[in-house]
Amino acid sequence: MPERLTEAAVQKLRYDGKAITVRDTKVVGLMVAVNKRSKSYKVQRDLWQGQRGRQTLLKTVRHTLGSADAMTLEEARAHAARIIDQIKRGIDPNAPPDAPGADAGAWTVRRMYDEYAADMRARECSETTIADTLKRFQRYLPKWADISIGEVKRSMAREAHARVTRAHGPRAGNQALKDFRAAYNFALKVVDNPDALPGNPVVAVTFNKERASNRVIMPEDLQEWGRRIQALQNPLRRDMHMLGLLSGLRPGTLVSLQRDWVRLHDQAISIPRMKSGRSFDLPLSEPMVDLVQRIMTASEVLFPDAPWVFPSRSSKTGEVIATQVWREKTLPSETGHILRHTYRTIAQRVGIDQINARLLLDHTVPGIDGVYIHERALFDTLLAEQERMSAAIFKLVEPG
Repeated sequence: MPERLTEAAVQKLRYDGKAITVRDTKVVGLMVAVNKRSKSYKVQRDLWQGQRGRQTLLKTVRHTLGSADAMTLEEARAHAARIIDQIKRGIDPNAPPDAPGADAGAWTVRRMYDEYAADMRARECSETTIADTLKRFQRYLPKWADISIGEVKRSMAREAHARVTRAHGPRAGNQALKDFRAAYNFALKVVDNPDALPGNPVVAVTFNKERASNRVIMPEDLQEWGRRIQALQNPLRRDMHMLGLLSGLRPGTLVSLQRDWVRLHDQAISIPRMKSGRSFDLPLSEPMVDLVQRIMTASEVLFPDAPWVFPSRSSKTGEVIATQVWREKTLPSETGHILRHTYRTIAQRVGIDQINARLLLDHTVPGIDGVYIHERALFDTLLAEQERMSAAIFKLVEPG
């Protein structure tokens, strides 16, 4: 029987001698299929083609979205919605792709974004990044969806940038047109006939000046920061921000950590997929082990059997979900990504080797070093560096 899927319910599904399929009631057509070898998200919908009122049922399409261990339920729902939209438009998602770029010059803007999203998946970009790109298109440029990409003029790009900026702010205006620029550049790259498309119309846009993203909490201010963090009423959120500072994790990764990934006896959290597309073993210093142990004990008491390290309750549905918000209203600019910049600044001050500092943050190592260095082989070295980082951070945060 269909049911409203939750992340916890999906995690609990197991193969018990026979294959099972559980359908979602929130996104009709989405299902979880469990068999002996895998647990995956799939979409099943009828494919109709023809003019409205004279459509013919061609077949029932079942399309695999991906492993339930590699994507979250929300990512699966977002991906499913895009596939269902394709099927509703008469496109078979299982059909062999056309020759790359063969008709790029005739693409609509919607088709261009779909093709760009497929290319991002081929490059193993995260589903969150892909979903955000498509959401911005649907929100900010929906009137362009059905026009040919070659019909988007420079004046239209400038007008759209100004309109989105007025309605949603300078960052949204910039991002909407930067997404379009990247998708259009992809079309230019794959089109068979270079003369089929004019140059990228976004060249005419003067982007808004945005607030610098490389802000940090200065080391001398961390003691006051620690005092304000400890004043928060929610103990899980206090410890979440502290772990964010001690680890330098991206906030989206921090809040999505799962209990199954934690290996305290190995002093590591094994994250199967980072923004880079790689897996990552986060080294845990001794203080971080103690902190994570305390967090997991508290979360188990507050949210028994929740699969996440930082669970919370949805204000809309009441179900237990992974924490979605990493900013504090009382500390609007002192939590989240700024802690990652602060971690890197402290690493520089402490004298952590440049390559080790990049590896601790899951940054790509440039040049030939990036070819020959393997993070897992250096885990003991990185763990020692993490101990140095934790000691330096606690010295700055705790009262003297």
